[in-house]
Amino acid sequence: MKLYLTNINEITMEHMPLISPERAKKASRYRFPADKKRCIAGGLLLRRFLGDNAIFTDEFGKPRAESGVCFNLSHSGDWVMLAVGEKEIGCDIEQLRQTDALRMGRVVYTDAELELLRGSRDRLGCFYALWTKKEALLKCMGKGFHRAAKTVDVCADRFCEDGFTYHMQTKAFADYTLSVCVRCGAADTETELVHFPLL
Repeated sequence: MKLYLTNINEITMEHMPLISPERAKKASRYRFPADKKRCIAGGLLLRRFLGDNAIFTDEFGKPRAESGVCFNLSHSGDWVMLAVGEKEIGCDIEQLRQTDALRMGRVVYTDAELELLRGSRDRLGCFYALWTKKEALLKCMGKGFHRAAKTVDVCADRFCEDGFTYHMQTKAFADYTLSVCVRCGAADTETELVHFPLL
């Protein structure tokens, strides 16, 4: 399984012709330049690492490749991330921002997760580790937050349900936290920074 990260500050509107027409149309609808760049960056990563695979969206809003290759996109702040693997996969990246971790945690975390958060010396780091793991798990399961966040517990790096085992891995990256989840396989990942220089 591989994670590819690219910085949107390397993206310009000149990259637009390099992405799919569907992605370009989506990018053009965004109002703010940073949102356009995130959309274009995602399209460039997809084109480079999935080629001309046709992509469709299932009933839960999860993008899927017609070829069957498993992938997932996430973005936050200046970074866009693409996870690619042979098994069902989900990923999430979040820029660390000061927040009332316990107040926010009560909304989405299980009792066990809240206990872990309360006991952590790095409460903010713990909050984002739990958040990104939960998001990556739900995306891997194919339901995103269409499913209530409190119905899954990510205190451990493994979650079992309906005969499947989901493995999660979390990494710190600058002032970001990222997590990846894969179904029925080890979550060992290789991370690569991908540069898109000016044209």
